Amino acid sequence: MEGGAFRHTLDLLISIYDATTGRAVEESSLSFKRDGKEVRAEYRGEGSYIFLNAGRDNSLMHISVKGFEDAYVNLDYEKLDKILPAVDVFLIPSENTAKGEALVTLQGKLNGLVSVEAIHPGRPVTTLRDLDVKRRTMTIFMPNRRMNMTQSRYGLLNAEKQTFETIEVEAELTDRKIRLKQNPLEEFPINSPICRIVYGQVKEDGSYLFRVRDDGKNLKYLVKYVVDGQNRYKVIDFHEPEEIRLD
Repeated sequence: MEGGAFRHTLDLLISIYDATTGRAVEESSLSFKRDGKEVRAEYRGEGSYIFLNAGRDNSLMHISVKGFEDAYVNLDYEKLDKILPAVDVFLIPSENTAKGEALVTLQGKLNGLVSVEAIHPGRPVTTLRDLDVKRRTMTIFMPNRRMNMTQSRYGLLNAEKQTFETIEVEAELTDRKIRLKQNPLEEFPINSPICRIVYGQVKEDGSYLFRVRDDGKNLKYLVKYVVDGQNRYKVIDFHEPEEIRLD
């Protein structure tokens, strides 16, 4: 009898990060449910999980991890890569976490709200040195150290307008140059800060949850929230409780 061959199809890659730090979540106590049914994933290190022979039907993925708020991800395969469907998920730490870390929360409800995210202008990862629009390459300025852009998406700050635009890294070309998936929509001056994005959660009814870790330092964030298709921005100091709201 001829030996049988087993073929596996990689149908989904999920990478899980802590929304407040950007670091991979390595917690072993977690579960995945797809349209309410528990599904098995294989751990591949650095917070990444793969799903083999799981099918590519659009569905709702429920992710539960100890120490974090539950997350729900709508899987729409029309919007994912055909060869390697991949999703980054940013989990918000739970206030009931056993680690006892200080957390500050932005929470409420705003009709028409569809997303909320923020950057810390005072803590840039790097700064813009040059942008080659034709080649979609960006040179960054990092004196005396190598590039450390571990995420794929960052916020490019326009300090004068107090706005930021999301840029997505397609590839790291050298220790100081990256290729973008697409160019920024507007022009940015040299030395514009590039910051890590902190993500919040928004439900269909406009309820939102956004949380940062209180390290006792400057907690002024530039928050971008989308309401009825329009970008809104607000500077929020998480050390000032009366300012912690969206409107």
